Amino acid sequence: MGRSKLKKKKWVKNLDYPPEDLGIPIPNLPPKVLLMRVKSGTKIRNVLGHALKEFSNYNSVVWTAAGHGIGKAISCAELFKRKQGGLHQITKLRYVESDRSKTENKNDTNVETRHVPEIHILLAKEIKDTSEPGYQAPDNRGEFSSQGEMRNGGKGKNQEAGSNATCIDAEEFAAMGLRTGQKRPKKEQQTEAPPRKNKKRGKDDR
Repeated sequence: MGRSKLKKKKWVKNLDYPPEDLGIPIPNLPPKVLLMRVKSGTKIRNVLGHALKEFSNYNSVVWTAAGHGIGKAISCAELFKRKQGGLHQITKLRYVESDRSKTENKNDTNVETRHVPEIHILLAKEIKDTSEPGYQAPDNRGEFSSQGEMRNGGKGKNQEAGSNATCIDAEEFAAMGLRTGQKRPKKEQQTEAPPRKNKKRGKDDR
């Protein structure tokens, strides 16, 4: 029992004070957030089960990881969204100084600073600003919107109703040097069949 509680403290943090103090680069965070820290050795079953159990007390959770733990944090967030429908998402990526580099720099200032990628994924039932870069609406399959669409409230001029994909005219493709409506050329069929290799050796070779 004692060891399990210590493990929970490593990857669970209940934020009852401003989350900006922990350096989470997501503006307008709810005052009460469940923070889940994921590492490369973290067991998804453990952190996911705890987050699902405690989510009703917070209505918002932040999955955060750095370096090799990023892939596992993304998996946790996607699995969590399947269990809890209708969640808004904001994703932020940045580079931070690695923990190993911080330790080495304390002892030797001449050591080169290493940086690793870090991800923060906010999942919440309500979000104040849906125009924030990195925002993803509930039940969105992951299509990206252009900056102009975000300024217009997420709807582009060429976007069809009820669709998350942005339609691009043929003129815009031509301006970029691309062409539409062309079929790929079929590969030339070989007229002669390749010679077969004799698996069995002749009697003279024995």
